[in-house]
Amino acid sequence: MTTLNAHTFASRTDAETHYLALIDSAAAAARHIDPAQAEVYREKLAEAKAGGGPRLIAEAAALGIDAETVLNGVLKNHEQRQQHIHRIELARITAKAAVRNAANAAAMHRIYREYQEAL
Repeated sequence: MTTLNAHTFASRTDAETHYLALIDSAAAAARHIDPAQAEVYREKLAEAKAGGGPRLIAEAAALGIDAETVLNGVLKNHEQRQQHIHRIELARITAKAAVRNAANAAAMHRIYREYQEAL
């Protein structure tokens, strides 16, 4: 736990810079997905948008379900991921605005903690 005192930051601007960076880092962590897995998801999404493809057919065969079910699942998962990313971005923007309007470092710290909990 961070202890704030009169010497934690040299100025209000330093505190603001610090908390804005923490907010951005927390958003990046909340959005993070392994790059290799992200590439697989992109390929599956491209196939799903095209109406099917070898990757989706192979996945359907491996799962013992029809390709249409896999295709619909890929599209649904993509939409859910986009909504998740959108919620993170709105929370990030709101938290950064609140930090910029905060009276002091203690208020900025509170805003950041609330933001982290909301993610």
